Order: sequence, then C-alpha cells, then structure tokens
Amino acid sequence: MATVGAATATMLVASAYPAIAVQTDDVGTMANKSVAVDGGKMTFIDDGDIFEICDTWANGESVYGALFYNSYVSTDGWKRVMTTEDGGDAGCDRKGHNIGNGGEYIMVICGGKYPTGIIGDVYCDGSGSFNE
Repeated sequence: MATVGAATATMLVASAYPAIAVQTDDVGTMANKSVAVDGGKMTFIDDGDIFEICDTWANGESVYGALFYNSYVSTDGWKRVMTTEDGGDAGCDRKGHNIGNGGEYIMVICGGKYPTGIIGDVYCDGSGSFNE
C-alpha cells in the first residue's frame, strides 16, 4: 500500500510542472537559453516566450537576431519565423514569439546584419535547438 501511495504521489508531483523548453542537443531541460557574439547577446526567456536582444557595444552598429523553426511534420526545412534588432538606444529590446512542441527552434544572432540561415558566419552565432 505504501509503495502504491508513493508512486501516485510521484506521478502527481511530476505532472504538476508546467512545460519548459528542452535543449535537444544536450542532456536535460532548461528554462532560458542565450547566444552571444562580439557586441551583443540574445536570450530566450521561457516564462512568457520572450526573446531579448542586447547591443553591448557603443560602436554605432546594431545586433540582429532571428528565430528559425523546423517542423516535425513538414519537410520544408528551417524557416525564419521572427526577427529582432537592438542598437542605437539604451537598454535591450524584447519581442514575444510563442514556442510550441511541434518542431525545433534555433536562435541566431549576428553583428551588423540579419541572419539568413541557421548556419552563421564569422559575425554570427547560433544556439542549439530547443522547443517546449
């Protein structure tokens, strides 16, 4: 009887947690994910599905971020689904985008230009894939 009660309690506790983003290229789960280049940083904030981008150099050049999505169902490959930018003002910029679990997402940040794909160049860097 005690074993059944303990198993039931464990199931109730485990099912009470809300969905959090899963880092599929590493072990475990994560709540927030960041990627940086010289002069900027982009962070996914799981609570509210917010993307924050910060220009960290006062050099007059903005940093640009993009979110790419690859559906588990479609065979279209990676598609850019959101862009964001920061520079020329105080503070960071934020933008929301609902993250689901029907595919994988990758954030890419670049100095001086919008990312055009998940493979960056010398001025870009990308996160590992993630979803809810």
